[in-house]
Amino acid sequence: MELLTVAKVADQLGLVGTSHNDELVPVIAAVEALVTSYNEPPDGEQWPANLQLGAVMLAARIYRRRNSPAGVESMGEIGPVYVSRNDPDLAQLLKIGKYAPPKVG
Repeated sequence: MELLTVAKVADQLGLVGTSHNDELVPVIAAVEALVTSYNEPPDGEQWPANLQLGAVMLAARIYRRRNSPAGVESMGEIGPVYVSRNDPDLAQLLKIGKYAPPKVG
């Protein structure tokens, strides 16, 4: 079973139609590579719900970053609002970073 699909990520982003599909494909490939580097793919089974949700959320976040290449999300009354560098919820869902299980090797 595949971890991510263009349709899942487009739905998370609220995108309608297929105009963004070509832009989503490399994002999905990168997220799948990251997730599988930390987690073994299941043997013919469905990916766990936490990894599916985390992967979709991460892909959506990375896709949105194209609008904030310098890390500025928007301009507010008191100045720029920056994109958060870390998202512990995503790290927990994906079992990455400090939430990755210990490995020997």
